[in-house]
Formats: sequence, C-alpha cells, structure tokens
Amino acid sequence: IDTWRLNGGDTFVKFDPKTNRSALRNVTDVLLKHEQGIITNGTVGQLLKYFAPEEDHNRVNVSQDSDQLQFIKSVLSKSTADWKIVIGHFPVHSATKHEHGDTKSLISQLQPLLEKYKVNAYFNGHDHILQHIKINGVNYFGSGAGAREHSGVNTGYSGLKGYQDGEYGFMVHSGDKTSLKTTFVGQSGKEGYTYTIQK
Repeated sequence: IDTWRLNGGDTFVKFDPKTNRSALRNVTDVLLKHEQGIITNGTVGQLLKYFAPEEDHNRVNVSQDSDQLQFIKSVLSKSTADWKIVIGHFPVHSATKHEHGDTKSLISQLQPLLEKYKVNAYFNGHDHILQHIKINGVNYFGSGAGAREHSGVNTGYSGLKGYQDGEYGFMVHSGDKTSLKTTFVGQSGKEGYTYTIQK
C-alpha cells in the first residue's frame, strides 16, 4: 500500500492525495537537520529541488486518502488467501528511539482495518532496525536495517516481541498453509530472533 499518501507525506513533506499538491513542511527544520548531520547532502538537495516551501496564502490541506482506504477494505474483505499480509513503507507501530516511530495516521486509519479483516502480518521499512511488535492479533514486522545502522529501542514498548539494532540486517520469511516463520539475520549472517505464526 502507499503509506506516503495515507500519511499525507512524511516528516519533511506535506502531501494532499486529493489534489496531488505537496510542499515542504518547514525549510528551516530541513536545513537544521542537515547541519546536524541527521539528513545527508543528497536528501537535502532532493527536498529543496523538488518541493517548494508552503506559502501562507496557498496552504496544502491534507485530505484523507479515501480511494486507497476503500481499495484496502475491498481487497481484504474479499480475500480468501491462506495468509493476509499487507506491506507498506511506513510503520504503523515502531519501538525505535530518535527515528520516525509510530505513524499516528496509520494507527487511526489503517490499524482498525488490519484488525477488522484479521490481517496476519504488516511488513514495513523506514525505521532502521529489525523489530517485531504484536498488537491485537496483528504482527508488525519492521525491516529497515538494510539501508542504515541505528541504535535506540524503547524496550518497554507495548507489544514488542523482539528486535535487533546497532547493525545492518534483514529478515527471512518462510511458510506454508499453517505456519509463517520470520527470522532476523545480522550483518555477519548470524540468525537471531525468530518467531512463527501458527494457524
């Protein structure tokens, strides 16, 4: 699914799915985060090149992505698949510290659909750790450690089952009609946390 549209953009860019208009949320914040080394030269260059600052007389008002939400409802309600798996870039839930973390718009708009239609797992990237969170029967697997190392996890996060931080890594998934296994793999190739969803 397109979580950028559902979220109305990201940390730096505001986006309205109804009008397809976008704007930088705060140019000063972009420049400050670049100066602090939080975002790279390439990222700041792309942001300033492709997105204009929001103007007071021409604000971007973010609308709900009703078309996509209806599509998600339709597909999930009709699905007869052995496993219902949804994939998006942004996390619904995330236990990282000093990164994106929870996506409030996805918690309010998407999570109720995942629960209503009994989705088994939601896979995402964005935050640069490996993590597994289980809330109300839905397994949230975050795999963003292939792009960057990040240290910092809220180990008291509600529903956190397992995590790996401070190194590059990825997840391996395997399954059949009755079980779906996920294994965390670190940059050395060593397997770590593993979890199996059983039907």
